[in-house]
Amino acid sequence: MNSIRRTIRILFACACLILMAGCQQATQPDSRAVQNAQQDISDLHSQFLKAFNSKDPVAFAAVFSDDAVLMPPGYPAVKTQLAIQDYARQMQASSPVNGMLLNVAETVVTGDYAFCSGYYTLLGADGSSIDHGKFLEVLKNEGRDWKIFRDIYNSDMSAPAPAAPAAAPATSPTPAPAAKTH
Repeated sequence: MNSIRRTIRILFACACLILMAGCQQATQPDSRAVQNAQQDISDLHSQFLKAFNSKDPVAFAAVFSDDAVLMPPGYPAVKTQLAIQDYARQMQASSPVNGMLLNVAETVVTGDYAFCSGYYTLLGADGSSIDHGKFLEVLKNEGRDWKIFRDIYNSDMSAPAPAAPAAAPATSPTPAPAAKTH
């Protein structure tokens, strides 16, 4: 009886050690896989910039996942890759923006998801900066490709001052009633 208990305890201890070793291995990502993912994400950002700067809404939307959400400032969330393509087409038609510079400051890969943050500068036709700000992205690995899953950005520039109210039409003031004296 004691030998059965001892055998069970030894088997239980071995099973615990195996489970702990498996958990430890799962929490330590393969550095080569992370480096490859970071390079793939860097390539994705190059595709993003090329599409944006060439004003190609189809190529621009292609860097987003099918279920992506783009959250531009002062505009409702744009959901799905197709809607992002339409948004890009509309913005390019009405915007004075002629190009973009992108500085990805941080990329963190955690399994099939990654997080990127950084800064952007929008350029006018003469190459001058017309806007600059920051962004935060969530990317997801879709098999062999990384795609932008969520993207939010906002400007560091002050919002334009509200327009002054229109002057009221001039009218002749109504005379005040005369004060009564005793």
